[in-house]
Amino acid sequence: MNYDIVPIDKLLPLELVFPGHLRNLEEMIDNDGFILKAIIVDIKTGTILDGSHRYVYFLMKGYKEVPVYYTDYDNEDVRVGTHLAHRLFIDGTTGISKRECRERASRGNLFPPRTTRHFFTFRKSDISVSLDQLAKGDPVNVDHLIAKVDISEEIAHNENFIREIDQEFKLVINYLSEVSQTRKYLTDQVKCMRGGRQIAFFPGKFHPPHLGHLKTLLDLSSKYSKLIIGVSEDSPDSAVTNVDSIVSLLKSLFEHNSAIEVVRIKGVLAEKTNTEGLPYFDILLSGNSDVLSWADGLGIPSQFISRAEGKLFSGTEIRDALNE
Repeated sequence: MNYDIVPIDKLLPLELVFPGHLRNLEEMIDNDGFILKAIIVDIKTGTILDGSHRYVYFLMKGYKEVPVYYTDYDNEDVRVGTHLAHRLFIDGTTGISKRECRERASRGNLFPPRTTRHFFTFRKSDISVSLDQLAKGDPVNVDHLIAKVDISEEIAHNENFIREIDQEFKLVINYLSEVSQTRKYLTDQVKCMRGGRQIAFFPGKFHPPHLGHLKTLLDLSSKYSKLIIGVSEDSPDSAVTNVDSIVSLLKSLFEHNSAIEVVRIKGVLAEKTNTEGLPYFDILLSGNSDVLSWADGLGIPSQFISRAEGKLFSGTEIRDALNE
């Protein structure tokens, strides 16, 4: 948390403080020798939005400087109310407004202790500033800043505040429960969707495997629960590699992709009279009209896949270039 060390006379108190809480705070800070939280202040008027008891402590001890975190009180994200539940309300709808806070501070017409609840979008993180870092003068009489209440009133106020916090805990727990249920519902939906996706079979010669093949295969793999690449044993007359090398290469390329499997097809696919010896699949994908006709003849669900276009995206062109 970024803070500034500023003259204490630049700050305007907004509320009186509880005497019992002030005594406890004094003992704690004196024993520690450092301050953990900066006073949060409206940058335009110097109105103290958080840290009234710390302010009075510094004043009565004679400190001339205090650690301050400035915030823009006009920002809609900074809110004020009289109850923790008011953190969600806009200014002026909680029975107290920023304008009233500024006016009271400027006139010295202070609220009773802990009347306001200020809400910020940032965390009030620890700063750990040694008291020795702060300029100090003579102690100041702060009686006019301390509420005339007995300890029973302080206890009652704190107990009421604890009840507010308990209500907040319930809200948070209920919210987390709702979010957890939503997460489970969406997770189950994803499982159902993935479980309902088909296994696709993409047969081909792949002589040789090229960038067009890789682009097509990667695009298809995201659409199916599994994509099985079938490497046919029949080779073109102008073959520049062999089936074993092709299978080995494709397996190495996709070894880290669990959605892609590479198998070898014995014989010529289009000459088979049934699917015996082929892996299980739900749909056959191909850009070869002969393969699609074969699948149609056996009643195998199939889909035409247009071939990728681009440089080095044609096996025929690559073979012709290599055979020149």
